[in-house]
Amino acid sequence: MIVVAAMILLPACQSDTDPDREPGAPTTIPAEDLPAGLATLTPYPEPEKSELKAPDGFEPVFAQNVARHGSRTLTSDDRIDDAVELWEEAKSAGALTSAGKKFGPEARALFLTMKRVGFGNLNTLGAEEMRAIGVREGKRLTSLFRTASDKGTKVEVVDSGKGRAEASADNFSVGLNSVHPELVIEPPEPNQHLLKFDDQDVEYVDFLKDGSWRDHYDGVRLNSNIVDVSTDVLEHLYTPEFVARLDAGDLLEEADGVYEVYRSGPVMARDVNVDTAPLMSKADAEAFAYLEDGRFFYGRGPGQEGEDGSYKAAQILLDDFFSVIDDRLEGRGPHPHAAVYRFAHAEQIAPFAALMALPGSDEPGKPGETYTHENNDFRISEVAPMSANIEWVVWEKGDTRIVSVTHNEEPTTVGRGCKPYRSTKQFYELDELRSCLGAKAG
Repeated sequence: MIVVAAMILLPACQSDTDPDREPGAPTTIPAEDLPAGLATLTPYPEPEKSELKAPDGFEPVFAQNVARHGSRTLTSDDRIDDAVELWEEAKSAGALTSAGKKFGPEARALFLTMKRVGFGNLNTLGAEEMRAIGVREGKRLTSLFRTASDKGTKVEVVDSGKGRAEASADNFSVGLNSVHPELVIEPPEPNQHLLKFDDQDVEYVDFLKDGSWRDHYDGVRLNSNIVDVSTDVLEHLYTPEFVARLDAGDLLEEADGVYEVYRSGPVMARDVNVDTAPLMSKADAEAFAYLEDGRFFYGRGPGQEGEDGSYKAAQILLDDFFSVIDDRLEGRGPHPHAAVYRFAHAEQIAPFAALMALPGSDEPGKPGETYTHENNDFRISEVAPMSANIEWVVWEKGDTRIVSVTHNEEPTTVGRGCKPYRSTKQFYELDELRSCLGAKAG
């Protein structure tokens, strides 16, 4: 296990995910400050255009989303612990390169900070991301929430049952309440059946364990040249003679641990002062990101043409989206809600985006062709970065109801042959969405 040493860097700030403190200014890390190849550990990008302008005469009457939790620590200490253990061996053997000499202190600092925050927990950046999204949501839909406050209509919040999802829900609520203090937001309620469907759907569990996607993913691993990449990663830190001692399995595992340290730096930036970018080359980081992209593409994303096993389990989430709209519009339930917000994980966002065929998740793999960064736009860093979200807003004008769709707060189109409302690009009649997406009848 990691031993505390005098060279440990002190945290730049203390983690504070307490939802009772005042929310700070909406903050993210500018994209130009991020190193390459972060994949699922990419911090949330600040949206370039998040305002919604509906056709004349339409007013918002209901909002709902599904979101990934905010930035977090690593879910386990195993890989970072193993990486530092190898570093200690190399240090004792005098086998450190100039980059290798920096690796141990940075990894130790990350480990101790994550241990303090808690492995798998929301960190300070994650709290900031979620509060900022809540603030922007409140500003975008001011008329909806003012009406809800006046009528005593509440906001429902649901989470996956994981601590980081609940903490994300709490911080989002704080941000929203900072704009609308009178708005009643219910405490989050867990729903694993809905928001951890990758663990609950037996058919999907079997698919992820032994499905055909694994054969397709083998092609990604072959394309990645991951053995050569892993050798390069480790020889950046250690002498070739030291690296040559490792067998193939250890080589891949140890390089993956370096990658975890490398890509943890940005998401932990509010809690500890480290610079992990020099620990890997851009090309090597992108190779590891390609592996993660391929795993999500075939296992939880668009998948292979003619197959839907990678995303059809998200149907439960799609049906819930329509169900809560119907409850709101028909006045069903003891407390019809003004909005419903769900907090889950990348494993739910990716298949839901593919089920809706959102841009970047709308092109499955073609027969005889392996997914690459050159032949497909799918990137998990764009589909499901930290705090990723997909939102629907229902707008009403007389008896006409249309729905706007946003992905990471930016207006987007929907695939599956869905036809936009009249002259718009990102609004759809409710019945059209229900039909083209194949939802249950309302």
